Amino acid sequence: MFSSLSRRFTLLALLTTMVLVIPQGSALDVGRIDPRLRTHDIPGGSVDPYLEKVLEGDHEERMRVLVRFSGWPIEDDIGFAREIGMDHLCTMKVLPVAWLEGTEEQIRTLSNYRRTEWMEYDGDLDLFMERSLTTINATVAWNSWIERTPNRYETIDGSGITVVVLDTGIDAGHPDLDYGEKTLVNLKADIPGAPWYELENSDTSYGHGTHCAGTIAGNGDASAGARSGVAPGANLIGLCVGDVGITLTNTYYGLEWVYENSRPPNPYNIKVVSNSWGGGAAEYDPQDATSLICQKITFENNVLVVFAMGNAGSGDHDGSELTASPTGLIPSNIGVAATERDGSGIAYFSSRGEKGKNHTYPDVAAPGVKIWSAHARLTEISAMSKLRGNPNPYYLAISGTSMATPHVSGLAALMFQAAPSLRISDRWEDYSGDDPEAWYSNTFNRIHEIEWIMEQSARYIQPDGIPLSDESGDNGVPEPGDRGPTEVGWDGKPIDWAQGYGLVDAEKCVGIALTLQELRDRWPQTEWNVNDAIRIYEEREVFHRSAITAETDILETGWEGEFARYAQDQDGPLLVQNQSRLIWIPEHSVELSILMNYDLVNIQDRTVGDLTFVIDFDNDGVFDYQHPFLGSRLTGTKSETLPIDSEDTGRYWAIGVYGQGFKVIRPLKDREFMELRIEYTMGLRLRMDVGSQEDVVVSPPPPSSQVSAWMPGESSPDHAGGRLILEGVEYDISRVQPLPEPEKGMEKGGFPWWWILLLAAAVLFGGAFYLRKRKGRRSRE
Repeated sequence: MFSSLSRRFTLLALLTTMVLVIPQGSALDVGRIDPRLRTHDIPGGSVDPYLEKVLEGDHEERMRVLVRFSGWPIEDDIGFAREIGMDHLCTMKVLPVAWLEGTEEQIRTLSNYRRTEWMEYDGDLDLFMERSLTTINATVAWNSWIERTPNRYETIDGSGITVVVLDTGIDAGHPDLDYGEKTLVNLKADIPGAPWYELENSDTSYGHGTHCAGTIAGNGDASAGARSGVAPGANLIGLCVGDVGITLTNTYYGLEWVYENSRPPNPYNIKVVSNSWGGGAAEYDPQDATSLICQKITFENNVLVVFAMGNAGSGDHDGSELTASPTGLIPSNIGVAATERDGSGIAYFSSRGEKGKNHTYPDVAAPGVKIWSAHARLTEISAMSKLRGNPNPYYLAISGTSMATPHVSGLAALMFQAAPSLRISDRWEDYSGDDPEAWYSNTFNRIHEIEWIMEQSARYIQPDGIPLSDESGDNGVPEPGDRGPTEVGWDGKPIDWAQGYGLVDAEKCVGIALTLQELRDRWPQTEWNVNDAIRIYEEREVFHRSAITAETDILETGWEGEFARYAQDQDGPLLVQNQSRLIWIPEHSVELSILMNYDLVNIQDRTVGDLTFVIDFDNDGVFDYQHPFLGSRLTGTKSETLPIDSEDTGRYWAIGVYGQGFKVIRPLKDREFMELRIEYTMGLRLRMDVGSQEDVVVSPPPPSSQVSAWMPGESSPDHAGGRLILEGVEYDISRVQPLPEPEKGMEKGGFPWWWILLLAAAVLFGGAFYLRKRKGRRSRE
C-alpha cells in the first residue's frame, strides 16, 4: 500500500563509498567513479521514508517509482536511468517527474544521481469506504431565501461550478448523473501517460467514484430529489485513474490533468477536485510529487483540493499513533474525517492524527456512515450491496471517509457559487511541531479561505463521557482530560485528533461566504478577510428567521424527476415504479391542484410510456389515491384538483409517480441503465382559506431533501383580499454593513475622559496666549 508524504524515519545512508556498484547488464564500467553521482549524502536524503521502508523489507524483484529531477529537461536523466537498467514507463508534464521501474539496487543507484531530488514508491492506494444532508444543514442552505435590496440572488445549489471526481470513474448513465448535461466530461486513461478517452460509463469495475459523484452533485432524479447531492446544481467531470487497482502514478496523472485544464480561462469552471483515496499513515512532506502538484492546483489556479483522511482509526482512538493519510495533511488541501450519519460522534474507522501534533489532525468532519448515493451497476460494490439484501437499483448505502469527503467537496461548490472571490488566505495551517520557523516561513503552508470558513463555523462534537479505550461504546471524541494545549486551534477554537475543528455546517458556510462577497463587492477599497465576514455575519444577524407576506391565497411548489425502473425487477410486462416527494399541508388548506407533464413518446430514447401520480394522504407508506392512466393518455399531461378536509391538514402528504410502457433495447450498446426512463415535471398549487381582512400564517417544518418547499403564487379568482404570511429563514444581504470602529479613549464606565484632557489643554494654551499678548502690549506702552 502506498504511503508517501513525509514520515520522519531516520534515512539510512544510501551509499557508503564513492565507488559506484553498477547493476549487472549496465553499460557502465564496474568500479568507475561516475561524475553524475553524488559523493556524499544530501540532507534529508532523496528517498521517501516509505520507499526506504519498502526497500528494507520484503518486496517484488522489480518495483515502480516516481522520480522527481531537479528541473527540465529530463531526457538525459531518463537516459541515465535506462543506462543502469531501469525501464522508463512515462514522463509527466507539469513537474519534472518520470515513472520508472527497476530493482532495489537500480533504485538505490538512481537515488544517488546528482539530479535526483525525490523518489516515491508507486504502490497501491486505498479507496476509503465503509440523513447526511440534513446533518450538515445543506438543505437549510438550499431552502433559505436570499434577499438583497433591490435584487434577489439565485438559489445556492452549486450552479455554474464544476467538481472533478478523481476516482474509479463515473457511471454517467445513472439518472442522477446525466451524461453531457451534469457530467460534462467523463475520461479514462488505461495507464499513466496514455491518452485520455471519453465514454459515458468510466466506472465499470468498482462503483466507488459513482457513489462519490452522487453525494457531491447528484440531481436526485431517480428519487424525485430525495437523494440529491450536496450541490445538486453543480456540474461534474469524471477522471477514472484505475478501476480497482489505483496507484500513486495514476492519481498524479489525474491531478496533472486537473492542473492543465483548470488554468485560465478555465473553460469548465473547475473549482474543486474531490479525492476519496490515499495511502497509509504519514506526515505531510513538501517534497512529494502529490504535495507539489496539489499546491500548484490551488495556488496557481484557485482550485480547492479535498482528500479523505483514511479508514485506519479503529484501535487508535486515543491518538497514540498517526493513522491519517498524508494527502489530507497537505496544508492547502482539506482533510476530511468521518462522523456518524447523524453527526453524534466520530466513526470508529475514521483515521486519527497523532495526539500533540495538530498539523496531523483532520481539518473538518462530515457524515461517513451508511451514506445513500448513486448505484453503479454490474460493479464490485453493487454486487456486495445486492448480496446484503438491498433491493434498490438506483441507490446503495456504504461507509467510509470516502463518503464523508464528497460532502465537503459539494459544500465547497456551494461556497464558490456564493462567493466567487474566495481564494488562498494569509492564514497558515495549524502547527505544533519542532520547527515553527520553517513552517510559518513556507508560503505553501497557508490554507484556502474555504477551509478557514469551514473550520471557524464547524460544530465541535462534544464527548459522551465514555473513555476512548471503550471503542464499542465511546463516540470517538476525546474527553476533557485527554486534551492538551495542542487541542486549541485558530481563534481559540477547540480541535482534536479525531474531528479537527468539527462537523461542517453548510448554513453558516454559505452565509459567511455570501457576506464576504458582499463586503468585497461594495467596499472594494478595503481588504476584507474571513474573520471580518464572520463577525459581521453574526453581529448583523445576516441569517435569521423571516417571513414573506403576500396578498394571495395560493402557495406553489414543483419539481422535476425521471421515472425509471430496472426491467429485471418486474414479473410482468409493465414496468411500475414508485417515486415519492413530500409536501406539507398546513392548516387553512382547502384545495390542491396537481399538474404533471411528460413525453408519451421519445424517439431519441426509443421509449413509449404513460405516467400518473399517486397520493398518500397520511404518509403511512400506503397510497390512498391514484389518478387513472387513461383519460389524458394522448397528451402527456395529467391534472387533478382535490378538495382538502380539515382533518387532512397539519401533516405531510406523499406524492408519488407510477408508470408503464416499454423501451426498444440496443443489445450491443445498452448495458446498465437500459430500462424504461421518462422525464417529468410536477407542478402543485395549494389554495388557502384566506378571508378579506385576515392574515394566515404558514409555518412549515424544517427543510429536508424529501420535502418540496412552498412559495407564494398568483392569487386565485376566489381570493377575497387577505394575506398569506409564509415563515422561513433567509440570508438578508442588505444587513451586510461594516461594523463601526471601536471608540478610542473610552474608559470602562464609558465617560469620554479624553475630552476633559483636550479641554484642559485648550484652556492652558488659551491662557498662555492671552498672557503673552498682554505682556506684549505692556512692553509697547
